[in-house]
Amino acid sequence: METYQQWIWQSDSWPHFTYTIPDVTQVYHRFGQLMMVESLLQNTLSDQMIASAYEDEAIATSLIEGEVLQRSSVRASVHKALLLQSSDELHATVQTDALIEVLLDAKKGLGLLTSERLFRWHKALFPTGQSGLRTIRTGAYRDDTEGEMKIVSGPWEKEKVHYIAVPAYKIEAEMNRFLLWMNTEDSLDTVVKAAIAHLWFLLIHPFDDGNGRLARAISDFVLSRSPSIPSTLFSTASQINRQRKEYYSVLDNVCVRQNGDITQWVTWFVQMLDSALADALTRVEAVKFKTRFWESVREISLNDRQRKVLTKMLDVLPEAFEGGMKTAKYASIAKTSKPTAARDLKELCDYGVLESHGSGRGVYYTVIEK
Repeated sequence: METYQQWIWQSDSWPHFTYTIPDVTQVYHRFGQLMMVESLLQNTLSDQMIASAYEDEAIATSLIEGEVLQRSSVRASVHKALLLQSSDELHATVQTDALIEVLLDAKKGLGLLTSERLFRWHKALFPTGQSGLRTIRTGAYRDDTEGEMKIVSGPWEKEKVHYIAVPAYKIEAEMNRFLLWMNTEDSLDTVVKAAIAHLWFLLIHPFDDGNGRLARAISDFVLSRSPSIPSTLFSTASQINRQRKEYYSVLDNVCVRQNGDITQWVTWFVQMLDSALADALTRVEAVKFKTRFWESVREISLNDRQRKVLTKMLDVLPEAFEGGMKTAKYASIAKTSKPTAARDLKELCDYGVLESHGSGRGVYYTVIEK
């Protein structure tokens, strides 16, 4: 069968990418805003923001790959890694501990990115050597013993092939070239370099599994090396997860570009990062709100049930608590009866903590801004 160029790595220009650099002014403005906020926050609030960003990053980077992690386990691992006080009811797992270690190492941005470091990250992502029911090579590049590396979607025998990656026999040379660039290229804008690093690694796809998670860790690693970027205060994976369809659509378009033009990807990455930063700034306001709220109710004799439910309502900020707080929902969260829940809610309204809306069975409660 006659072979023909189909994928970007088969191009004569590979891996010499071309691109038009988008305007990154607003992104750096947001970086500056976040750094200013960090400098003004008390240590405890800064710790809360950092911990929350790590939680979101861990959950989202796994969710993009179809893996759902329990937030309680992730939170326990984050608190343990950051040496923060943690509740006894939270239990870390080997999997979440290892993932948080990878994210922490990436966001420190220290030292060089080497194959040995990538192998450690890869082993940490798959501590049992399993990906679902499948045994995979961990801490080593793939060997393609089960055939070429294909990225596919769709039902059996009707799969759509999105990408066929660089063959295994070329991986070591390709990765050596990539890592040399990573460790020596210092003329590029940091944001642009992070975008290219993310894409280049994905196009090589050097491991049996976990390439997406590692690509996101690598772009975080690049961003973290800049002293003007507060990388621990925002989550790119969370934003990518929110724009998952766009993410895969842009990758689909770029991986077949025979001229090596990756402008679409770089532009998308910058826009995604800008949105992630905007979200982080919104979450700063949520942290401030929670702090003001608890300070305002310090003199009120709240019972344990009320504190638990209020914490639950505040934890979802800056999003609204879905459907508001209702009597049945309160009873479920506080593990109490509906009559007790109704009394507790009335008390919170009397204290000026909650506000009721609607009537009859449709009544619900929201937190009053302080």
